[in-house]
Amino acid sequence: MKDINIVIEICGSAGEGTISAGEILSRFMSGQGFEIMSFDAYPAEIRGFGKCVAHTRISSAVINSPGKLADVLIALNDGHAISQLSALKKGGILIYDSQPAKAHEEDKSVLGWADPSVVPYGIPLAMLAQRAAGNLRGRNMVALGAIAALFHLDKKGFTESIKARYGKKKQIVIDSNVNSFIEGFEWTCNHIEKADDFSFKGVQMKPEGDKLIINGNQLVAKAALDADLKFYAGYPITPATKIMEILSKELPAYGGTLLQTEDEISAIGAVIGAGYGGVRAMTATSGPGFALMTEFTGLSVMAEVPAVIVNSQRGGPSTGIPTKTEQSDFNAALYSATGDCPRIVLAPTNTASCYDATVLALYLAEKYQTLVLLLLDFFLSNSIRNIDLPEKPGSEMLNANIAPDEEELKAYQRYKITESGISPRAIPGTPGGISFYTGLEHDEDGRPNYSDKGHLAMSEKRFRKHMAVLDDAPAPVISDFQKERADIGVISWGSSAGAAHEAVATARKEGINAASFSSMMLSPFPEEALKEFSDRCEKILVPELNFSGQFADFATQVLQRPCERLNFITGRPMAAEDILDKMREM
Repeated sequence: MKDINIVIEICGSAGEGTISAGEILSRFMSGQGFEIMSFDAYPAEIRGFGKCVAHTRISSAVINSPGKLADVLIALNDGHAISQLSALKKGGILIYDSQPAKAHEEDKSVLGWADPSVVPYGIPLAMLAQRAAGNLRGRNMVALGAIAALFHLDKKGFTESIKARYGKKKQIVIDSNVNSFIEGFEWTCNHIEKADDFSFKGVQMKPEGDKLIINGNQLVAKAALDADLKFYAGYPITPATKIMEILSKELPAYGGTLLQTEDEISAIGAVIGAGYGGVRAMTATSGPGFALMTEFTGLSVMAEVPAVIVNSQRGGPSTGIPTKTEQSDFNAALYSATGDCPRIVLAPTNTASCYDATVLALYLAEKYQTLVLLLLDFFLSNSIRNIDLPEKPGSEMLNANIAPDEEELKAYQRYKITESGISPRAIPGTPGGISFYTGLEHDEDGRPNYSDKGHLAMSEKRFRKHMAVLDDAPAPVISDFQKERADIGVISWGSSAGAAHEAVATARKEGINAASFSSMMLSPFPEEALKEFSDRCEKILVPELNFSGQFADFATQVLQRPCERLNFITGRPMAAEDILDKMREM
């Protein structure tokens, strides 16, 4: 069987069905047994008419990154597609409307701007949509029909995917979309002479059991429910709102409560209040909302109350770029608080690990009685993957509170200094468990204590507890060294890790002696593992999606050696191709 690895982009204006077409394509190809990764770009305005791009990578092998350039560009809107031509590979395929509803103005046709190496296919998208349904809304389905015909995809299976996508709509809507697809398919078969070599003909993939076609936000919500979340408070903000939307429907059925608050400050306050009451609680936000929550993060740490904040990063600072991805809240996550304020920070590295990281976040918050930050980004929140069904957490992950025994309750000390730093925590209402909670520095009983010795003892306790978290941390993902030492070691975090690992694998095939390292746990960080990895590498490269190299600064401090940096703030996810080019240069 030949290997399949293709990136298809559909470009149009908001309201033209660009994102819907990309979703149908992804779901159909997943059903055929292929690995898929799709990522959509769209305007920040709620009802805008800006550029939308549905980006889908389809492969017969495992996918770790979305791919930088497209093999195929479908132009539903010539004006927007012209600006997207730079993302089409040399010699790529361009599908455009050969008979638009109205003539283009001068220099407004995408075909006129295409590179001479491009293989163009003119399909009368508007005419066929009008013929199929009496309007132009089905141009996206006509384009999918053309794709199916050109690349020898199963017509019947594709049709069923369209029916499933619009199954809850009226029959006339289903029929118009199906008919538009068929028109595109039949017209292309009868009128287009294929001029490229790409084809799925004869490629038979066997679907491996049930697959979830899901994005990171959906997985976070699913994991929270499976991990016994009982309270969620939040305020809508892109790109985290979907988590709250899902939980608003699902959480009550699990015996939980959802509160939409007036702002993010109220949300984190309510979460800490619920954590104090003994239930698992969380909120989700993005950079601007997290900035508002900063004061309360210190309260969670000082009062030793469990709380979980999901921060889906977007372009910043301030309101920034709401619908573009970035990894620029690293410093804010680790350091934004008054005083010495240790908190746990986790960053899933791919869509599937969003589930594991969420389960772990709720567990660690409860066990270590502290704040846990979960760092996603716009890409992880919204990119769609087909993954195996995640295994639900075991009972040991659902009840992590270390409660006082009968002897301890006789003279209960909420902040008892222990070897691990974890104090027995009596849930309010426990007989004998009356205690004081405060944001002031305090003694073991919880009463305010401003002495230097008391402050030192409690600071040591909090940091001792923080470092103990490493005992529960997932191991870093480290590629095997091909030799005793590597010429280049690539250190990555968050959503850039997949691209980094893929780039290293490709570099090795080219003869570059390389290795890779990534860790879901950012605070406390597995510094010894990183140092051991670094000691075996001649050069270190740190790719990340921020301007200043925030993680590279951190790694440099840990390793006490310089690191090469690869920084992008394009709003797009990290590309394995860019990392590979940098490795070749090094």
